[in-house]
Amino acid sequence: MTDEEKNGPDQETPLPPFMGGVGGGPEPDAAASDLHALQTKCAEYLSGWKRALADYENLQKQNSSARDDDRRRVRSNLAEDLLPVVDNFGYVTKHVPDISECSEEFKKKFDTWFQGIGHIERQFAEAMKNMGVEPIPSVGTIFDPNLHESGGSRSEPGKKEHEIVEELIKGWKIGDVVLRPAKVIVNE
Repeated sequence: MTDEEKNGPDQETPLPPFMGGVGGGPEPDAAASDLHALQTKCAEYLSGWKRALADYENLQKQNSSARDDDRRRVRSNLAEDLLPVVDNFGYVTKHVPDISECSEEFKKKFDTWFQGIGHIERQFAEAMKNMGVEPIPSVGTIFDPNLHESGGSRSEPGKKEHEIVEELIKGWKIGDVVLRPAKVIVNE
């Protein structure tokens, strides 16, 4: 005998319990409560994921900033180590010996050697420039204690008061950071 024969043609077949029929299916309030609990858990997980993502992005920014600081520090340290070498090339080119009494052959060799020294000096200057290191302007400018160190003073007519009239030691900076102030003579 089929269900239709038992119940009659106009009666509905009861739903099994797993489909919400009588006999053990979840109550409507319980289902809504479970759905709300799942939605709450999903919102918590999503919120935690967003916080973790934000933390990771902040960490990346901090690491990038730390790397930039390290690069600046390494550049500054390297530049400070190279300053005496650059200074010495400057001294060599300023103090050329008198070779007027030497032979023409020696003069030619010396000239070639001196041109090589000048080329090396220019290469050092270019390398310093590529690192962002630049000389501090001094002669003809007004003394600035942030950039200059006084090595003495003298009076020169026609110059402004506190104008730098001579540079004793070249000063250097990277951006706004002074690696070494320029040692100068100031007009009184």
